[in-house]
Amino acid sequence: MMTLSTYLQRYSVTPLVKQAPLTVLVALAAVLSLTVPQLVVSSEPGLYLAVELIVAATVCAWVMTAKGLALSPWVNIVPALDFLALGILRWSTGSAASIFTALVVLPVVWLAAQEGRRFVAFAALGTALVILTPFIVGIGDGDRVIELLRLVIVVLVYASLAAVVNELSRQFGIQLRLTQAREKVIQMELNRAAEVQRSLLPQALSNVSGYSFAGTCLPAATVGGDFFDWYRTDDGVAITLGDVMGKGVGAGLIAAAVRAVLRSSRIDPDPSAALVRASEGLSTDFSDGSAGTGTAFTTLFHARLSGNVLRWADAGHGLTVVLRDNGSVERLSTTNLPVGIGIEDTWLTKETHLESGDLIVVFSDGVLDLFGGGLDTFDHIVQLAQKDLRPSAIVTALSELARSTEHEDDVTVVAIRRSPVWATQETRADVTPVAFGGESFSTPQ
Repeated sequence: MMTLSTYLQRYSVTPLVKQAPLTVLVALAAVLSLTVPQLVVSSEPGLYLAVELIVAATVCAWVMTAKGLALSPWVNIVPALDFLALGILRWSTGSAASIFTALVVLPVVWLAAQEGRRFVAFAALGTALVILTPFIVGIGDGDRVIELLRLVIVVLVYASLAAVVNELSRQFGIQLRLTQAREKVIQMELNRAAEVQRSLLPQALSNVSGYSFAGTCLPAATVGGDFFDWYRTDDGVAITLGDVMGKGVGAGLIAAAVRAVLRSSRIDPDPSAALVRASEGLSTDFSDGSAGTGTAFTTLFHARLSGNVLRWADAGHGLTVVLRDNGSVERLSTTNLPVGIGIEDTWLTKETHLESGDLIVVFSDGVLDLFGGGLDTFDHIVQLAQKDLRPSAIVTALSELARSTEHEDDVTVVAIRRSPVWATQETRADVTPVAFGGESFSTPQ
């Protein structure tokens, strides 16, 4: 999401944009003065000189815009030239009879919009220059008293306007700096939260005979609500993929809490028992609505792999598919509800046997969005996997797809394969997490 400071930096009013309205109005004033008989032109050379000065100021504004000098002190050359041009324009179009004196408001606002009280004085001096130009160039004795009175009134009015604009600009600058400081602190906290979340990604496994693992987690924001995990148990390996309702820091905190509770169930061989613990933790911690929505549910796939037996429990997730070595496909579906809802506190543990060469892929609903959001995503996953059954290959393919397209939901994938019987040597599940920003990707060594 674009912040206020980013918006101002990208779309701030450049010198050329600020100068353009005055350039157009002076050109219009010159055309009207030369074509409307009722308008006085006391000096055509002076009128042309005023237009030339405005053109010179516009060229300066263009150069400063192209060079990125919008905040340089040299940029005030432009309103200085504008004041001079407007003074000559006023003199050449009848002095006291000129109808174009009001154009001085544009360079006045240009100067006064900058922070610093001195710019109020500069605006007043510029206004005085416009009124005094006829005195400098030449004016009739009868007009001097009127022009002096006009000088006092106009300078007071435009100096007051400059003071108001300057104060508003100063207050805006203060608020902008406070907003930028708060955003900086928030971004630092988000970055730290993202680092902590990345540190919770699973570390390398070793001595897991006959299996290879790969996983990735790509948060849609700096901090995400998806997570995956794997770790050693007494008789094998535990595998988890979770998807917390919502996004951002709140979802990330819940994800970390659920991961910790599931890991605390390491000694219990029943995956459904771990889900019960997680549900109890969510119900206790967030029953008062402290998560921000009154409900903090999480879909989970949690499994224990021992030998060729995968014992698994699914809490409202339902996004797991097994590709058999013989070409058949099996979806591990469930009717159980997510944890944390408070309606159901029991989950069914099921068993699946993984034969030689079988591949199991678990993914979050962010992967569905990569393929249009439909359940035909399973077909796409199967097609990708059939091209290369290595876990690292399917995870890499989905990671590259997620990085190449905008995704509003976290994308998380875990793939596990039992080594084929024809493998020349035993495959070990030694994995090394490699960080890609908010992503952790693990491949077999």
